[in-house]
Amino acid sequence: MRLAYLGTPDFAVPALRALHGAGHEIAAVYCQPPRPAG
Repeated sequence: MRLAYLGTPDFAVPALRALHGAGHEIAAVYCQPPRPAG
């Protein structure tokens, strides 16, 4: 299956790895931009 994935980093990484490992084609990944620290 070809898919686009949307998620926040803490949740997204394990799920994205599982999808990729299952042989799905990752067409795009969307996440939140970095925020300024401090």
